[in-house]
Amino acid sequence: MKISNKTQNIIYGVIIGVSVLVMLILCVGYIRDKKAETGNADIPQTAALKPKEDKVKITVNTEIIEEGLDDMGFLVTQEYYFTQVETYTKEKKVLKFFDATSELAYSYDGSVTAGVDFERIKIRKDEETKVIIVDVPKAEIQTVSIDKDSFKVFSEKESMWNKLNISDYNDSLAEFEKAAKEKAIENGILDRAQERAEELILQFVSKYQGTSDYRIVCE
Repeated sequence: MKISNKTQNIIYGVIIGVSVLVMLILCVGYIRDKKAETGNADIPQTAALKPKEDKVKITVNTEIIEEGLDDMGFLVTQEYYFTQVETYTKEKKVLKFFDATSELAYSYDGSVTAGVDFERIKIRKDEETKVIIVDVPKAEIQTVSIDKDSFKVFSEKESMWNKLNISDYNDSLAEFEKAAKEKAIENGILDRAQERAEELILQFVSKYQGTSDYRIVCE
């Protein structure tokens, strides 16, 4: 049967229309599937804020620092070495008419040490001014050591009426220790011991956490 041109055109139009409709349906389905996969990707999301990290506040505990200093006990921070010549004189009246004098010139080597008693250190802090105050006791002489093996006699004048004995040597040694101590102090041993002790204290305290926010002073 022969189909007219008009009928053919109608059939072609219907086919084209159905094809377009199918394509539209497929496109709509594809778009819907994509939305389902991505969820609400097309909806603006509120940016997630990064949790704010809290700043850790370190509290300086002065009691703990004090305990650390206490463990050091008496710390020798300066030593003075010496060789000194002394003269010991022993006088005596004989029969109230004449003097009987004995003399001993001698020398000893030795040392004098000085330092600070760290157990007596006290620490306080001022939060307003951000200052840590370290109350440091005054330096003091710790020991006077005499090397008895280094004993040398330079001259000895002994009266038969006033002889020297062991007690005289002991007395002279005590006088020598006293003189050595005074000499060390004259040479500034206490000042140097105090200065060195404060340097060590500042280094020690500054190593504790949180102290970098403070000014450390020794008084």
